[in-house]
Amino acid sequence: MAHEPGVMLYKLQTNFYKFSWLLIPLPIPFVWLLFAWKRKYRAYDHAIFVTYSLSFMTLLILGLVLAGLAGVHEIFIVFGTLLIPPIHLYKHLRGAYGLSRFSAIWRLVVMLVFIVIVLTIFVQLLLLIGAF
Repeated sequence: MAHEPGVMLYKLQTNFYKFSWLLIPLPIPFVWLLFAWKRKYRAYDHAIFVTYSLSFMTLLILGLVLAGLAGVHEIFIVFGTLLIPPIHLYKHLRGAYGLSRFSAIWRLVVMLVFIVIVLTIFVQLLLLIGAF
């Protein structure tokens, strides 16, 4: 595979949509860690939270891509990409779990780190699957 990066990229692209469902179960343990001491919330609650968040992010990406194709200036696309996801996650955390501002903010900061970890795991799994 090292000699054919084009083939590896093709496999990654074709495997991404096939295995995108992994983006639902992968973050659930990380979200659980944010609420480990609160017995009120179960894995099912976290699965719903993750599913709704991923749905929103998918629609956001679609909207930003369409806005870019429609000729919206790049700066708005970049700001939308960088600002809307954390704002959404903050509001979603507050609404779904009934958190105070402070509680939602610290969980958001930790969740942003967890998102990087989950995406890294996801890409590594895709690379592993694509290697075979």
